Amino acid sequence: MRVRLMAAVGALAVAGSVLAVGAQEVRGRRQPEGRPDAAALRAELGLSEEQAAQIQKLRADGRKQAIRHRADLAIARIELEELMDASVVDQRAIDAKVKAVADLQAAQLQARTDQRLALRRLLSPEQQEKMKQLRQQRRPRAARAGRDGRPGRAGAPLPAPKPGGPRSDEDDEPATPEPER
Repeated sequence: MRVRLMAAVGALAVAGSVLAVGAQEVRGRRQPEGRPDAAALRAELGLSEEQAAQIQKLRADGRKQAIRHRADLAIARIELEELMDASVVDQRAIDAKVKAVADLQAAQLQARTDQRLALRRLLSPEQQEKMKQLRQQRRPRAARAGRDGRPGRAGAPLPAPKPGGPRSDEDDEPATPEPER
C-alpha cells in the first residue's frame, strides 16, 4: 500500500513538472528568428487596419491548416511503416499509402502556395516589393545563393557514398532514401 502511494505521489510530481514547463514554454514563445511580428510588418509595409486584420486572419488560418496537414502526414507515414513492417506485405495497400503520402505532401505545398498568393492579393504592388525585400533580408546568404549545405539542393554537394560502394542489383532490397520530415 505504501509503495503504491509513493508511486502515485511520484507520478503526480512528474506530471506537475511537465505541465509547468509546458506552460512556461507557451508563455515564453516568440516569433521565429527573422520573422517580423504583426506590428513590425504593419509598420514596415504601411498596412491599413483592414489589411493588417486580413493578414492576421490569413496567418492564423494558415497555421491551423499547416498543423492539420502535418498531423495527417505523420499519421499516413506511421501507417505506411506499419504496412511495411507487417508479416505479410500487401503491395496494393503500400502503393495506395505511398500515393496518399504523396497527395498529402502535394496538398501541403498547394496550401502554402495558395496562402502566399492570397497575401500578395492583399498588398499593393509597392507593398509586395517591400515584402519581397524583407523576405530576402531574412534568408541567410548561402540559402539565397542555393548553397545552403543541404544535399540535393542547387549547388550543394551530394553526400559521400556509403562504405562498401554502391549496392548491386543482387541485393534483395533496393536502396531508398529516408523520407523528408
